[in-house]
Amino acid sequence: MTGGDWLAGWRFARRLKRLANADGDARPLADYAKGAWPVRGSPAREAPFLALDFELDGLGTGAHVLQAGWLPFDAGGIPLAGAEARDIRSGKTLDDAAVTVHGIGEERARKGEPLAEVMPELLRALSGRIVIAHGASIERDVLLRTTRKLYGMALPVRSICTLAIERKLHPGLVGSEPYRLATARSRYNLPPHGQHDALGDALAAAELFLAQLSRLPADTSLGSLERLAVGH
Repeated sequence: MTGGDWLAGWRFARRLKRLANADGDARPLADYAKGAWPVRGSPAREAPFLALDFELDGLGTGAHVLQAGWLPFDAGGIPLAGAEARDIRSGKTLDDAAVTVHGIGEERARKGEPLAEVMPELLRALSGRIVIAHGASIERDVLLRTTRKLYGMALPVRSICTLAIERKLHPGLVGSEPYRLATARSRYNLPPHGQHDALGDALAAAELFLAQLSRLPADTSLGSLERLAVGH
């Protein structure tokens, strides 16, 4: 383990310790903190992961969360038994351009579940696992701001960004299009997927990550991939 991995691990453990005694409405944070977290110096192929995607009403810092999709997996495969897709309730006026992309209109958003009810389930699934997402800084930021709003404390998150890995494996490609999720998947002969659905995008990122992992050296450490993550 590198000195940087040790320091990052120490900081993460310290932040988890702050959550350990959370109670009342913030109890999900304490449960999250008790997970069996993998060591950063261990092989990435031995770690547990959680593919995660949020559909948002725009990309601004105050964008509404309209849908969450996640599924746990590891290097051995992607079982669909643990997959979850949840519409999140919003009673606010939504951005028309974003609705055109994700297809979640105001009527559907009003029928979604309260974020306060969905978040504890997501945190239980995420405990002890590393977030996998394409452009993981978005998922990290959503988790930070929503847990801060719900529980008064921001969630410490460990993540790996498939976009960052793709830039490492295929550097120097011109523009953003070659690094989009669908384009990146095509380089590994992965089939097209329905975009802008939270669970579909989470599954697509999980499949891409396993394809990328197969191209990396067998001894690639978990920490080395975490350090690549966009937004760290």
